[in-house]
Amino acid sequence: MQKIAYLILVLLWSTTPLAINWSVQGVPYSAALASRFGLAAALALLVLIVCRQKIPASSWPASACAGIATSLAMLCVYWASQTVSSGLVAVLFGLIPLATAGFSWLWLGLKLRRFEVLAMVIGITGLLIIFAEKLNSAGVSGVAVVLLAVLMQAAAAVKLKKLAAGQSPLAVNAGALSIATVVLSAVCVWQTDVTNLTFPKQSLAAIGYLAVFGSVLGFSLYYWLIRECKPITVSLISLITPATALWMGYSLNGEEVSGSLIWGTACILLGLAVHLLAQRGRG
Repeated sequence: MQKIAYLILVLLWSTTPLAINWSVQGVPYSAALASRFGLAAALALLVLIVCRQKIPASSWPASACAGIATSLAMLCVYWASQTVSSGLVAVLFGLIPLATAGFSWLWLGLKLRRFEVLAMVIGITGLLIIFAEKLNSAGVSGVAVVLLAVLMQAAAAVKLKKLAAGQSPLAVNAGALSIATVVLSAVCVWQTDVTNLTFPKQSLAAIGYLAVFGSVLGFSLYYWLIRECKPITVSLISLITPATALWMGYSLNGEEVSGSLIWGTACILLGLAVHLLAQRGRG
């Protein structure tokens, strides 16, 4: 069962960047985002009712942290997806474990081992290779905005380590999705004329896929795997998904994969591998 859940989660998170790219085709990015999270929040609350759970007052700080960070990060990702390939988005999000280690050192006093520092240096080298290619194009702003989203997600993950301790993952997730829906709906109303919105079939299908499988099923499997498997095993997903997402973007969306992107991705994946080996050494 664990292997099946693991493979499903890898598949879901490998396809999420491509689905985001498709969801903003012909639709204002804020409308696509608000629709996704609105549907996901409704489904998460329904799951909570079926499981006979409520959102306790003690879980709202964690939900607020997750909801606000997620909404801001996703606004960055969806905006950038108009110009940045889905594969590159996935590669940049592969930096989250390295960024999380950095924030843990900064805020929690975590002592970084030499190999963990080496992993960060290798990962940053890969990032610089990708940036160097984009410096002469309009894509540099998109890459920078996705990187900002990565930093926000990593910072929130460190804060949630304390805020979410002892809380129900279902309750925290449902509350976070609800808060994100409010924030994103407000942005959508501010940016677009919601009375004249139309959704192409491809965009509508991608939004539904992201809500049901990306947000609700994906995070449910993730929380379950964290409980059932070793942390190092779950962390390996971040090493697998950038490569598979690049391949899917190339195969299914005709995205260009340049030499610089391949070398930059290789450095980031090597940095992740070194980081995960260092984490294994921590026991």
